Amino acid sequence: MLDPCANHLIHGSAIPTLAALEAQFAGTVRCAWIDPPYNTGNTAGRGQQYDDARDRAAWLEMMRQTCSGLRDLLRPDGSLFVQIDDNEMDRLRLMLDEVFGPDAFIARITVDARAPSQFSTVNRGLFKSSEYLLWYAKDRSRFRWNPLRVARAPDRAYSMWLENPQDAVTDWTFCPLGSVARGEEADRLRVQQSARMFRLASISDTKAGKAIRALKATSKASPDRVFVVPRDGLDDQWVLRGQQLICYDRQVSVIDGKRCASRPLTNVWTDIRWEGIANEGGVRFKFGKKPERLVRRCLQLATDPGDRVIDCFLGSGTTAAVAHKMGRTWLGVEEGDHVGLPVERLKRVIGGDPTGISKLTGWTGGGSFSLS
Repeated sequence: MLDPCANHLIHGSAIPTLAALEAQFAGTVRCAWIDPPYNTGNTAGRGQQYDDARDRAAWLEMMRQTCSGLRDLLRPDGSLFVQIDDNEMDRLRLMLDEVFGPDAFIARITVDARAPSQFSTVNRGLFKSSEYLLWYAKDRSRFRWNPLRVARAPDRAYSMWLENPQDAVTDWTFCPLGSVARGEEADRLRVQQSARMFRLASISDTKAGKAIRALKATSKASPDRVFVVPRDGLDDQWVLRGQQLICYDRQVSVIDGKRCASRPLTNVWTDIRWEGIANEGGVRFKFGKKPERLVRRCLQLATDPGDRVIDCFLGSGTTAAVAHKMGRTWLGVEEGDHVGLPVERLKRVIGGDPTGISKLTGWTGGGSFSLS
């Protein structure tokens, strides 16, 4: 029996190991994150670490058994991420629909994984820069997740500067931001003084609420006054010059300790750097390594501190390292001869590894894991 409160790295094949773990860990895992062989047909490169040239039916059956085993380990509110490329993505999606049910599908996330170069663009056709994450819930009706925002450039549509924020809303007056600051200084004010930044938006005659529509004409007749639309259980709405007055404050967030303009996270991720990750964790894994920031974002979405995470294609140990630094409990399974890489990496994590997401999470070391 494994200690249910500890972190475990298991040297073994994914399918039989998942079956063995079921007796003790069924229904306890909040998130499974896997980066399986992509079945590219290559016999070199990534294939030196995994069998990456299987018969298509054999690969799908291997993935079916693996994902079924992971599904049984997930909590009712848990979910699975599978990283994949174009080679088997569509067939994998159909198989996951069968294993989890089509209603369990959450998102297909497109990740900008590589940039073209002189040496990588010689083949015919479009350069393939994207990889994908298929995200499925164990039970969509009980699934829980954490919405995220990401940094963006300040929105210059917010160009009205509130001159007297200390006064009552109905007495507010505005001037163009350009009369206060320009260029980079104006962008800085948009972020640092976001509660004083506004813009106007049209009020739909069909989609807007009855109360705010009723104020349009009244507001136009008194263009220098701000009108207030109170709403039970919701923030008030403001109307000026026959349009809705919108504050920039909700579009500014603190992300990784920095106050910045932000937007909701979408299913297209272009802001995670893949260059320069070779030395993350102090180990090299040339053909299969993923950025710690990529796994971190998935765990931010799908887990909370103290939750259990599993990866049964552990590779160089990225998922376990990230989970450890984020205060999650983890199970890692790796069958390859390179199992020494995640062992080395996780020892570095415990010792205070400064690479990857360590600065973002304030990681300075600690914890333990067992190897079996």
